[in-house]
Amino acid sequence: MRFNSKELAVLAQQDSSKFDKEGTLFMKQKNDKLFKKGEALVEKYLRLRGNLLFYFKGKEYVQKSEPQGVLVLERCAVELDVNEQNSFSFVIVFEGDEVTYTFSALTEEERDDWIQTLHDASYECLKMQLQSLREQVQARTGEDPLIQMLQPDTGMDFETRAAADTSDPAMEISLTVEGLPNDSNEQAPNPFAVVYIIVPPQQQNWLQHSHTEMVEKNNNPHFLKTIGFGDTACLETSTRVKIAIYHVKERMTGTMTMIGHVIFTLNELLLSDTMSLKFAIVGPDSSKVGTLSIVSWLNDTNDAVTDLQEHNDRFSDRPPSIRARPLSMRCRSKRLEMLKPVCDNIVTRTFRFDTNDSNKLLVHEYMADSKFTFEIPMKVLQLLISEEQRRIKELQDIGQLPRMLESYLAADISHGAAAVSEYTDNINVLACYRGSTSCTTNKKCRSFKASTKKSDRELEFAPLNLHLQRMIVLNEANAQFGCYDTITVGAFVAHARKFRAGGLTQLLQKLQEGYTAEGTLSKVTKVKRACQLVNTLLGLQSEIVVLCERVCQEALQGDSDSLQAATLQLEYTVKDLVQNCEKPILQETAAKLADVHEEMEALSEQSGKQEGPHSRATGSPGFGRKTTQSEAPELKWKWTGSCFIKSPTIEPWDMTRVNTEASLVCLTTMVEDLIQNKSGPMDRPKWLGEISPAVIKLKSFIEICCEKAAHFMSFLDLMEHKDNLKLMHTIKTRRDIVFSQALSSLVFGLVLHVTSLLDHPHVFPQLAGLGCLVQVEGLLSCHGEDVPLLEDMIVALDDLSTVSFKLVQETKLRREVELVAKQLKRACHYPDLSRHHVCIEIPIPKSGFDQLPSNLKSGSEIKLIPLFFNIGINEQGTLAERFGNTSLQDKANEESFGRLHNYVEEYKDKFMDKSSGANSVGSIPSLVQQLHTNVYTKKSKNVEILHLAAELCRKLHGVRITCCKSAKDRTAMAVTLEQVQILQRDHNLASHVFMQSLDCFRSEGVRRENTFKNVGLRKYAFNSLQLLSFPKQYRPPNGTYGNVQT
Repeated sequence: MRFNSKELAVLAQQDSSKFDKEGTLFMKQKNDKLFKKGEALVEKYLRLRGNLLFYFKGKEYVQKSEPQGVLVLERCAVELDVNEQNSFSFVIVFEGDEVTYTFSALTEEERDDWIQTLHDASYECLKMQLQSLREQVQARTGEDPLIQMLQPDTGMDFETRAAADTSDPAMEISLTVEGLPNDSNEQAPNPFAVVYIIVPPQQQNWLQHSHTEMVEKNNNPHFLKTIGFGDTACLETSTRVKIAIYHVKERMTGTMTMIGHVIFTLNELLLSDTMSLKFAIVGPDSSKVGTLSIVSWLNDTNDAVTDLQEHNDRFSDRPPSIRARPLSMRCRSKRLEMLKPVCDNIVTRTFRFDTNDSNKLLVHEYMADSKFTFEIPMKVLQLLISEEQRRIKELQDIGQLPRMLESYLAADISHGAAAVSEYTDNINVLACYRGSTSCTTNKKCRSFKASTKKSDRELEFAPLNLHLQRMIVLNEANAQFGCYDTITVGAFVAHARKFRAGGLTQLLQKLQEGYTAEGTLSKVTKVKRACQLVNTLLGLQSEIVVLCERVCQEALQGDSDSLQAATLQLEYTVKDLVQNCEKPILQETAAKLADVHEEMEALSEQSGKQEGPHSRATGSPGFGRKTTQSEAPELKWKWTGSCFIKSPTIEPWDMTRVNTEASLVCLTTMVEDLIQNKSGPMDRPKWLGEISPAVIKLKSFIEICCEKAAHFMSFLDLMEHKDNLKLMHTIKTRRDIVFSQALSSLVFGLVLHVTSLLDHPHVFPQLAGLGCLVQVEGLLSCHGEDVPLLEDMIVALDDLSTVSFKLVQETKLRREVELVAKQLKRACHYPDLSRHHVCIEIPIPKSGFDQLPSNLKSGSEIKLIPLFFNIGINEQGTLAERFGNTSLQDKANEESFGRLHNYVEEYKDKFMDKSSGANSVGSIPSLVQQLHTNVYTKKSKNVEILHLAAELCRKLHGVRITCCKSAKDRTAMAVTLEQVQILQRDHNLASHVFMQSLDCFRSEGVRRENTFKNVGLRKYAFNSLQLLSFPKQYRPPNGTYGNVQT
């Protein structure tokens, strides 16, 4: 046993009133004197306190010297000594110990009294007595009286009824204590309040209901956490409430002693004119040990409040002002109904903070699962399956190739087919895990993927620990309101695929080393240029389609000037497209593919002459090819000069461009003739009838040009990857996984963001004109196992730049978010010809849709600008800064700042109010300048970068996402810190409660519930050594962390 000898000595020498029994006994001891060997009874003075039996040389030595010894009376037996000649002796025998301790009294009565007292002193005996009483009470009442009692071995981490309640309480109270006494060391206490309730007549025993946070060293604490009562259906006004105030001696172990308590009923609060009361706190000895002030309010979203007066007879004899007061006094709503369409398992906490001007802030903190956690990955997988099927068809359409290229083509198609099969299986697994009827055992996990499942391959497409973190703030004095959302999620990482070859950045760089440069001096690869070219052609095609419709519309209107202007603009756009079709990369690829086909045709003819017709009919085609393809070439569309026909030969690329230009000349000439020959009244139907066929023919040629360009680029893609097919498909799968996680998190954030912006329609023109910022705050390090995680994150967010969203009107048949693949290729930092841009369609109610700008109502898309600012804050971050390098992090921060700077410059020109102190402290330009300084300044763990980026994102109406490896521990520190900073910056939070508020969010807020959901413990996975490397404001309070599974 380990013990502190000095503390035991002090304990043994305290006043007699603190001991259960003391007196003189004779204790048998060995005699070590030279001429008196053996054992003898020696007089000792014994003092018993709890289960500790101290013995001194004599009574006079109690205050002069330390005790000679102490016996811990556990796992022992106190019995009569039948072997001793003295009839008044007894022995203490310890389990598993051969040594016995013999004591002798002067009388039989004194002996028996000591035996009984020592027997009852052990904890085991007290426990048996408690169990016996417990069974007797349960037999009489039918309820276990200790089912909800505070367990001593759990300290302050215990379950309460209110902690598990996800409904909006009908009533809440805030507690303030004054005049608490100092502890035994004359130090201010560490107050902690536990709330018990009894609802008569159903209950006869106190049940633990809730508790507050602990306030360190304060005689007059104001508890920030509020206590809720009732739910959406009922508020029992007869509920008796007991509030026990404890002094926490040791926070890590939760050792506490009670200071005093208060008992009242909810009805007393409701009948009070101001819904507030003051009580004297009664100590264990019935003396007053302080004063408890209670302030209460009602929640206006509850039916229990609405009908409170009608069902409470005690209000009937009150004055009318009192009877009406509960429905009008300080009612407020947590707005849970707004979250339920997209959120599950909503957890709320309420706090009440002081401001610098002596007012109060009512703060509601939420955490909720996302209903999109598995729904969006399933839709992403459907898109990916379509992408792979489309690519397989494009590869098959390339035609017959030489044997070596044919083997590459077959391998590529085989990989694509395997991906389709794997993704289909993933959809089925996710559907089952989400909670379909065929797998009901997993229903409770349908909207949440725990951090312990991050390496589960079957769930790898779903985001990890995805939640909404929302804070709503209400100033009780001036009704100032604020709502702040942050999406918390685990890093977008393919954990199940391991990191033997590094993360996506390393893998993509290795793949790009095998790419061919566009030119001798060019750093741009052919793959990237091909993506850009295809997207340019598709963009011009869309413009041409719109202009063709405009030409027909102007012809129908009969306005010759407008018709001529529209035709001229169409001419310029078509010529631009034709010029792009003459780009060297397209010309070279088309020529190379044509040469391959000519070579194969020549070989086929030569083989046919040698083998004869019978051999040609029965010969085996190339591996992976269809027999029908070798027997009869696929028919292609070909222009004969007057119409399109199916032809076994492909029209040359040069001829396609010439025909496109010819169709344009035909249209423009026709328009000029119609305008010049105009005389008298205009025949509108005639104009439209003559122009329409030319317009249709032009659109057809434009479509053929774009299809052929995409066809040639598929061949280019095959040629560029033929030597690294396995690596390419490994990267593609890994990239699909992280993209699915990122897109699912983004959809969740966007839906919540758009819903909140419906109350601020003036923001939508900014989003339509500039796009929507998506600022991701990362807490990953550039050392050790975090490096590949950071690499995956960077690529995932780069791919989000190819995502846009548009708002559609909600109807009965259109209520779900949909994902639509566009024609544009993924031409981001790491281009991919096999993947396309994605558009998110978000339905909104008609009332909100009608407020949108006309371009958004007509279907215009809003682009996304992803920003990724990352600072490693743990011990791995320290190692990276001192012994490694942070270049990966620095590059990501600098690139993100560049995009943010460009966005702000456009925002200042188009949407910023120039007269509102543009360069004042806290303004957007001022914050950008500070961020620039911090990004380009070398400073250890410069978390100011994260704080400035988050503040800018909120001012620019962007979406906020915070992540670390599992979104559980470091993320909790980050979001709680941001919440307190917002309260201080925007709501005048009192400076003296900054750290108390921060500790309160971390110890009693919703993030503790997040750790419990993930690992089954309400503790953050830090240890004391790790926390030494954390920035001070990112450290949790004592007692809230420990070594747990992550």
